[in-house]
Order: sequence, then C-alpha cells, then structure tokens
Amino acid sequence: MKLPNNRTIADDWLPTFENVSREFVLDSLEKLLSSDELPNFKFDFREKEAIEFIENIMKEYANSFKDDEYKEEIQARHEKLLKKIKQKTNENDETPVMIINDYKNFFEYLRQSYERHIELYFQRRKDSTGFNRWEKNNFFEQIWLRATPNDFNNPEEFLKRQAEMIKDTTFEKYDEETYLGKLECLNNHIVCIKNGIARTWDENFRQMEITIYDKEHYDNKELWNRPHYTLPVIRYGIYEKDNKKICSIGSIQDKNGRTEQNHLKKKIDRQKYKVNKDIPEEDTWKVEPKNVIALSIFINLLHREGITDIEVPSMYVLDYEYHRKRNKYLLKEFKQEWIREDLWERQKREKYPEEYKEAYKSFLKTFRKQDLISEIKTERLLLTARRLLNHYSKANITAYPEEVDNYIHMQIPVVKNAREINGDILKEFYNLVQALDKKIQKEVDKQWLEEFFSL
Repeated sequence: MKLPNNRTIADDWLPTFENVSREFVLDSLEKLLSSDELPNFKFDFREKEAIEFIENIMKEYANSFKDDEYKEEIQARHEKLLKKIKQKTNENDETPVMIINDYKNFFEYLRQSYERHIELYFQRRKDSTGFNRWEKNNFFEQIWLRATPNDFNNPEEFLKRQAEMIKDTTFEKYDEETYLGKLECLNNHIVCIKNGIARTWDENFRQMEITIYDKEHYDNKELWNRPHYTLPVIRYGIYEKDNKKICSIGSIQDKNGRTEQNHLKKKIDRQKYKVNKDIPEEDTWKVEPKNVIALSIFINLLHREGITDIEVPSMYVLDYEYHRKRNKYLLKEFKQEWIREDLWERQKREKYPEEYKEAYKSFLKTFRKQDLISEIKTERLLLTARRLLNHYSKANITAYPEEVDNYIHMQIPVVKNAREINGDILKEFYNLVQALDKKIQKEVDKQWLEEFFSL
C-alpha cells in the first residue's frame, strides 16, 4: 500500500494479515461480544486451528508485559473472552451467531477491505496527516452492520464481497464533482454528481451524491457554501458474479441539514410530486418521491456502465440494536453540546438560538427512532426499489427476499430512449446523463489545449 505524501500510519496498523488479525482479536472482538455501545453477537469458529490462532495472539500480547500484576489481569480478561468464543451455541439463543468455517479467509478478506479503507480515509480527509485508532476500530467493529442473516452463516463470502465492492473503480471518474447540466423543470439550476465516500457505520462504502446548485452562484467558487440542495444519497457497492457486474444498493438517505433548507428545497419539493403522476396510489405509499428521482438518476449512471442487475437487502441483522444502543450516545452528545447548566452553555443557547433549534430538531429526528429507521432501511427501501417497475417499462424482479437470499433482485435493461421511461422529470434527468460523454470529452479537450499552449 502506497500512502499519499506526508501521510502516516502506525506500523502496527498497517494492513498486513498479522496486524489485522491481532488488532481485531485484541481491540474489537471483546466489544463485539459484550459492549454496551455496540450490537452484540457471538462468533462460532468451527476450526480448532482458529481457536488456537486466537489463543496464541492473546498469549503473545500478555507475555509482552513485564509487570506481572498487569499481565495476570490481561490473562484473566482473555480467559473470559476465550470461554465465550468456545461456548457452544444453540438454536434458542436470541443473540445472533456468526459462523466462521475458514478463519484464514475471514481475516484475509477483512484485511483487503481494511487496506482500501485506509486509502479512502486519506482521500476523504485531505487535511489529515495520520490514520487514527478511532478509524481503525470503527472499521473492524462496524462493517458487520451491513450483514444480512445469510451473511452471518457465511461471513467469508460477505467479507469477500465487501472487499470487491470497496476496491471497485466503476465510478471513480466522478470522484471529483462532475457537472451534469441544467435542469429545465427546475428553472435551469445546475445539477452535479459526485462519487462520495461513506462512513464505516453506513450501509456501503461509496455513495452517489447528486447536488443541485443555484445557477446564480454556481460559478462563484470563492463562495464557501454556494446555495445548493442535495438529493438523497444512494449508498452502493458494485461486485462481480458469474462475470457480470451487480450493484448492491444498501440505502437511500436524505443528508441535508439546515444550510440546505433554502429556496431550492422549496422548488424541488413543489416539483417532486410530479414523479407520482399516473402511478397507482398503492405504489406511492411510503415512497418518498425524491428517493425515486435520485435512484432513477443512479440507474441511468449504471446503464452507462452496462450494469443492469441490482440487489437491495431486505434486512440487516444488527441495525435495530445499533440504533437502540446509540440513543444513549445521542443524548449524551446533545447534553454536552447544549444542555450543561453552566453560564457558558446558557449564553451559547441565547447567542445561537437558530443553531440550538436546528440541533434540537436534528436530535429528535434520530433519538429513540430505531423503529422508524429500521422501517426506512427495510420496508421503505424495498418499496422504492419495486417502484422502479412503474418507471422502467422493461424492468422486472428476478427474485424476492428469501427466495434465493435476503435480497430483492432486479434487472433493468439499458434504456435506449427517454420514451421508455415513465415520468417527465425522470426523462429530463435521463437526457442529462446521456449528454454526459460530450461534456466530459469537451472538458478533456479543453484541458489538453490549455496544457498544449502552456508548453
């Protein structure tokens, strides 16, 4: 792995098999088994060699300490941990169980994803000079939030797929924000796309961000925060199966904050319901129109790459428990920021009433909302995916959840003409995406000419 200039990472955290297995066993395993902050699950290592491997990691670590008292403390903790790992599970156990049949593949695929995660961290955090422990631990502890019930029975395959998805370069051409065009139905405001980097707790490693800029301010690059509105982001991963690329869509999420609540939002909110025209009422139930618009744009981008197979998960094993436990953290964070009863905090609320109001609103959106969040990520996501059948005349569902696995599988053949799409606003976005090649080539030619005449 080659790090960017002036970026560092501790030798013990480099993405080697030895480092990854050691850091996972010593720093993350115990938390995944029993932490109050993370959803807990059990590990069932089926190979005797795997238990010995973990035991040796623990012994080597304990023996590295010269202080006998501290060494005994570490050994006692490790003995408890090993007892939990060796404990047999039964079918009546309510705690999820991850069954590992091949520990070498388990750690190797985890290592491959971790290596690319480090690179993406520095790509996302251009201001950061060093890779930190928090990012390392988050990766090892939160990648499991994306696992479905089938993934718990075959985590090696799950991690292999995660490694493929994080290394995929299909949309790297959009890693820098790319101009898409002017949207007539939105008064010719400017549409851009960007292949963003999601976080470890998100449903996929990458996310497609579609931003609409105010045309009056788009060219003013000196403006720190140009007026804009971002459509819900599409969290996705692309991998190959049977020599065919498949796109896994993990979530569609609105990430707008107070700064984006401007006239563009009002304009989009007025226009978005046009996408429901001629759609049966039962297919609009619990489906946010902006999600349909964002997903349609993403489908058009997939078609440019010849990708027609899509899968959407029906459930995540650990997601509900993660958000339930997160309530304690959200409350603590909000209190620390705004509610401490000292003079400074009271003054802060009085000095920044709008910020306080917005922070409180944001807090209420997620605090004790695990039921709603779970519904958005499962039922509503599946309804949004199924809704595509109404807009793409040749789209079809090839398998429903539990028929093959825990995903709904769809095939949407490449659209050859806007007339194949139902919905005027979706047709307009389709035409913008179709013209993307010409825009990119024009930009390449411009850069080439500038470089040529600068020689």
